[in-house]
Amino acid sequence: MSVMETKVEILVAEGCSSRQHTEELVARLLARAAIKARVETIVIKSPEQAAATRFLGSPSVRVNGIDVEPEARERKEYGVG
Repeated sequence: MSVMETKVEILVAEGCSSRQHTEELVARLLARAAIKARVETIVIKSPEQAAATRFLGSPSVRVNGIDVEPEARERKEYGVG
């Protein structure tokens, strides 16, 4: 039986003032829950990249490709912001 690796993506707009706080919060939550995960911060630099990554706003956090905010899962307004 294979165990799926947990992947956490932190998507941020270039210069996002909440980037560091979000990275630290994700690290604390993973440690508290004793979850080993691959964490990647992705900096969104253009409207094209925002559309390609389905970026909803800065910061956004996804676990295994699913946004942690349930309301965000239905939104379709992508952009750098």
